[in-house]
Amino acid sequence: MSVTRYGKFTDYAIDFGPAQPGKPDLHIVYGLNEAGKSTALSAYLDLLFGVEHNSRYGFLHAYPNMLVGSALEFGGAEHALTRVKGKSPTLRDGRGQPVDEAPLSVPLAGLTRDTYRSMFSLDDQSLEDGGNAIVASKGELGELLFAASAGLADLGSILSKVREEADDIHKLRGRTTQIAELKRNLAALKTQQDEIDTRASAHAVLLATKLQAETAYARAMHDQGQAKTRHDEIARLLRAAPLASEYQRLQREIEQFGSCQCLPPSGPDNCQGSWSRMQNCTRRARVHRRTWPGWTAKSPRW
Repeated sequence: MSVTRYGKFTDYAIDFGPAQPGKPDLHIVYGLNEAGKSTALSAYLDLLFGVEHNSRYGFLHAYPNMLVGSALEFGGAEHALTRVKGKSPTLRDGRGQPVDEAPLSVPLAGLTRDTYRSMFSLDDQSLEDGGNAIVASKGELGELLFAASAGLADLGSILSKVREEADDIHKLRGRTTQIAELKRNLAALKTQQDEIDTRASAHAVLLATKLQAETAYARAMHDQGQAKTRHDEIARLLRAAPLASEYQRLQREIEQFGSCQCLPPSGPDNCQGSWSRMQNCTRRARVHRRTWPGWTAKSPRW
């Protein structure tokens, strides 16, 4: 890695050597206080993620002149890259030409600067923070070692919260969990379904009973109609019965006159009265005959 113009360094290079296939690629940078260990680490992170806006390493070289570079191996090839401070694009290739950030985004796999530093760039401060996390973990060493390396000092509390949420969802023999409540609701719905559902055989019996009831209802309505017709006929006959008796009486009175040809001395007067009574009886007889269609009578001949 070349620290060309960065912090206290000018045209300085750090050679980490080639990677050993199949072996850990771990490098320990050590030196006296103020030797530049933290500066070299910051330069490497700036190469990967860009020089910070308010970088504290521009005290010797002005911001526009700051430059770091390295030959990075990823994707089965070696890439010569440099980084300057300024407006994008700040990543350059080996010839100083601007290049896109995409080549670095693949090996970084979406890691941020802070996450990368916590997981892969241990220093005195990160080791101290990791130790404090282990002390506070109360025995969860595996989880806390990972938390220390990843900079997740509150991993234990996060896991506890996740466990509580999981227990709220389901816990062996738990009666107040969400799944237990859903099971009770399901059982209640099953009971309700059993009450509503009808077996196929029972449904067939109910359907046959319904058809029989409909047939009986239709027959009863027909019988009711016939009974009403007969009732109306009898009612008419009952209303006409008194009129029939009157009609027969009048008919007998008319027949008393017979075919008489000789009139007594009082004949004219009696004839006039009889004629009036006969006309009156005839009119009444006609009225009775229209009122009672079933009655037939012989009209008198005059």
